[in-house]
Amino acid sequence: MNVREWWTKFIETDRPGLVRLLLIGGLGVALLAFGNFGVPRPSPPSTNASTTPHLAETPLSQQEAMVSAQLTGILEAIPGVRQVSAAVTLTRSIQSQYVSSSGGGNGTSPVVVSNQNGESVVPLDQVGPAIGGVVIVSPSAANPLLRAEMAQAVETLLQIQPYQVLVLPTAPTP
Repeated sequence: MNVREWWTKFIETDRPGLVRLLLIGGLGVALLAFGNFGVPRPSPPSTNASTTPHLAETPLSQQEAMVSAQLTGILEAIPGVRQVSAAVTLTRSIQSQYVSSSGGGNGTSPVVVSNQNGESVVPLDQVGPAIGGVVIVSPSAANPLLRAEMAQAVETLLQIQPYQVLVLPTAPTP
């Protein structure tokens, strides 16, 4: 039996099924065609109030470098720890959420306030970056107690799990 014979037999024997099939198919095409209509959601406007870029406005690699530098400074403040190199990997950058014009916190249409310095967006919250992992290298890590203190400091500061932190000693110089 070829397709033409099957189609002819289908039309003759099951007319209500054919009508249902055509209606469902037409509804699917209509939903696909008209599904993209609606009000576009604008992104929050940039502010002119400050001239220095916020951490949320910098690229992910720059945020990683900034967090790594801060972490290095904090770890070197631990007594006995010296020459620390830190590398932080972020999986998500800092994200800002804004008050919406409807009063909620979904941030799809932000409230813009005008003042003497220009326009600014009303912030609601800022979600911190997601840390993928941290590698610390220091000659002080050869001491197990200092290595444990550095790992615990990183876990506490960045609020991450122990498996996300690796503390390694540097090779001894000859």
